[in-house]
Amino acid sequence: MPVVVAANPKGGSGKTTLMLTLALSYAALGHRVAVVDADPNQIIANWVAHRVAQGRSVPFTLAETPAESSLVRVIEDQAARQDLVLIDLEGTASRMTSRAFARAHLVLVPLMPSAMDAGLAGQAVELIREEGEALQREIPFRLVISRAPAAVATRSLTRILAGIGEAGLPLLGQELRERAAFREIFEFGATFEELRGQTSNLDAAISNAHAVAEAVAQTLVELYPGDDRSSGEGEAA
Repeated sequence: MPVVVAANPKGGSGKTTLMLTLALSYAALGHRVAVVDADPNQIIANWVAHRVAQGRSVPFTLAETPAESSLVRVIEDQAARQDLVLIDLEGTASRMTSRAFARAHLVLVPLMPSAMDAGLAGQAVELIREEGEALQREIPFRLVISRAPAAVATRSLTRILAGIGEAGLPLLGQELRERAAFREIFEFGATFEELRGQTSNLDAAISNAHAVAEAVAQTLVELYPGDDRSSGEGEAA
């Protein structure tokens, strides 16, 4: 089953938010999802631990926090049992990064709409390409705009999108927007539905999260037509 990795060397790029919203969206739609939290900050692992401590269920499987030597085994074990494996990765050059990229069917590189984030996302892209050269195969990736304005696109976002187009870099066809719910799932250790009545514009946030999940699913279908790695995921939305 598909293995999707998120990587960016910059903290605050929206990487972990992207992965948790994907995990919650796919789980809500009935898919079996595993998350491998290989980010040293362990934010998703802490989210899970908070829920477990309060006796609340966890809608996806949190794989054991892997050491470099066990990452491949953990990925392959979860891929054999789940519909989708999501890996939250720091994104700097390391053996952990190399091994995750080597098993990835798709790498997502989130970036906020700013020149600084675009430059740092470029570092992640170079890392993906270097690893692909070492493996003698192309590693598919997509840039993902995160924390995009919920309403009107800013000039900065317009410039970033133009720059991505000029560079010929592949962009996921859906942005993850700035929504209160995407912050509050972390603050309250909550799923989206558990925020109902407690946050503004929840339905818009859920719709956006599901649209991003569908865009990822469709990308996998396009990359691997007729392959088990994409089966079932194209119906995610």
